[in-house]
Amino acid sequence: MPSATALRRPGALVAVAIFAIAVAFFAATTTARADTLTLAGGYTQLTTNPDTTKVLLQKKVLPLPVYPSWVIPTTVDCKLALRYRFYITGGQLDGATLGGEIYHSGGLKWVNLTNGKKFVVKNFTIDTVNWQLTAEIPALGGARAPILDLDKSMLKVSQGRIYTKVGPVPATLTATAAGALNKYLGVSFFAEGIPIGTANVFARFAT
Repeated sequence: MPSATALRRPGALVAVAIFAIAVAFFAATTTARADTLTLAGGYTQLTTNPDTTKVLLQKKVLPLPVYPSWVIPTTVDCKLALRYRFYITGGQLDGATLGGEIYHSGGLKWVNLTNGKKFVVKNFTIDTVNWQLTAEIPALGGARAPILDLDKSMLKVSQGRIYTKVGPVPATLTATAAGALNKYLGVSFFAEGIPIGTANVFARFAT
C-alpha cells in the first residue's frame, strides 16, 4: 500500500493509475478468453442409422464423402452402418452455453445409381444456438440451408488428452433437405424427420 506521502507526489499517482488500468484490462481479457472457446481443429464423426442405411442401399442411393471427408463401414447393433469424418476448420463457442458455430471442410455427394443424378452438400456448419447442421448447396447457387436437425438432449462433454468430445447428438433430416434430395435425385422417399445418424464432435481448442 503506497504511503500518504507518496500519494501526494504526481508521479506516484500516475503510476498507481496505470497499474490499476493494467490490472483491469488483464482481468477483462482473461474473462473474455474464458467465455469464448475458439476451435483450432478436430473433427465431427457421424455414424449413420443402420435402418436408414439399409433403405439407401436398397434404393441404390449412396452418400459419398467429398474430400477431405472420408467414410468407413461399421456396425450398430450388429447392423451395417457408415461412419463419416468431417474435419473442423474453425469456429467459436460460448464457454458457458456452448452456443456458437463449428465450421467444417468436405461434405457429401449423394448419388442415385439408378438414374445417375447427383446432389452435393458441403462445408457444413454446426449451429449450436439453433441446433441444426447447415450446408452450402451448389444446386441452389451456393446458398446455405439447414439440412439436419440436432437433438442435444443426450449431449455430454468429456475432456480427453487431445480432444474434447461433445455428444452424442442424434440427427434427423430437415424438410428443406428432404425436398432437395427428392428433387435433385429424382426420388420420393426422403421425408422430414428421417433419422440420419448420431454425431459426436471431437474438438481441439486454441489455448
